[in-house]
Amino acid sequence: MTTNDKKREQARKRAQRLRDNRKTNGVTSFPLPLNNMEIERLNEICKFFSYPNTACDNAEALQLMIHRIHGEMEQIKQSLGTCQHCGESLPEGCAKLKAGGLFKGDARCWHTMNRVRLSNFVSATCQ
Repeated sequence: MTTNDKKREQARKRAQRLRDNRKTNGVTSFPLPLNNMEIERLNEICKFFSYPNTACDNAEALQLMIHRIHGEMEQIKQSLGTCQHCGESLPEGCAKLKAGGLFKGDARCWHTMNRVRLSNFVSATCQ
């Protein structure tokens, strides 16, 4: 076995140990396609939350955002209250009653109004 073959075999075993360790610890990696605007915003977030130190990396910033938003979800749910149309607690609303929402498309439905708002927001910011 040549030196290069030994190095490849060692690298293969190291990579396998890393994969096994990640699997044991429940770590999942997935590709995340981001456009240039999203990358710029993510880089700004990395800098913003790292001051006065050097910017954190993108993966760490995404992990921080996941933990922060998850911690705020209960407060957000309480502030949303209930849907005035179906009476169900938001953000689930009538989607708890039927897949896709019981009142999907109804102009008074919270999901319909927010879907229109979100669609208008996304189209306005992405232009």
